[in-house]
Amino acid sequence: MRIILVDDHQLIRSGLRDLLSLAGHNIVAEAASLSQGRALLATVDNDLIIVDVSLPDGSGLDLINDNGRFIVLTLGDDPTSLEVARARGARAYILKSDPSEHLLAVIEQVALGHKVLPTSKRRSTEVRAAALAITSRELDVLQILARGWSTKEIASHLFLSEATIKTHLASLNRKLVTKSRTAAVARGREHGLI
Repeated sequence: MRIILVDDHQLIRSGLRDLLSLAGHNIVAEAASLSQGRALLATVDNDLIIVDVSLPDGSGLDLINDNGRFIVLTLGDDPTSLEVARARGARAYILKSDPSEHLLAVIEQVALGHKVLPTSKRRSTEVRAAALAITSRELDVLQILARGWSTKEIASHLFLSEATIKTHLASLNRKLVTKSRTAAVARGREHGLI
């Protein structure tokens, strides 16, 4: 994908450039301010724009429009910024503290036409889960599994059959690339799902 980076921190842009280039993406332009970002969007062909909220001359959210695919990458888990990003048409909203694999997964989801926008108080966790294609119900199962509950206890708590819980567990192991419940919980913690 042809990507524009808009972030006022050179170190962040450099790290993103390296990460995304290694993943096969093409960084076509970079901006350190809102005004630079506006100029680039008007002149540089792109497939995706990764934008920070806090820029020295305004909010990166002001760049978002329906003519592009925007991923908001920010330090703060701010509900107001999330709602503004959603209202303006952002495709994803993720935190700079998320693992780099999460950003790459989100880019893949956005490239497929999906949105990765949180919808509840669990917004950060749900965004990370969506990037791994983990459903809301699978996330519930994983979080309860972390308590050490048995399949039967999880099934009873969620009003599902044990067979359904086993199906969710198998799906979680596949998506998290693990082979056991313990490994799935450990990987879930690594990805910030628990």
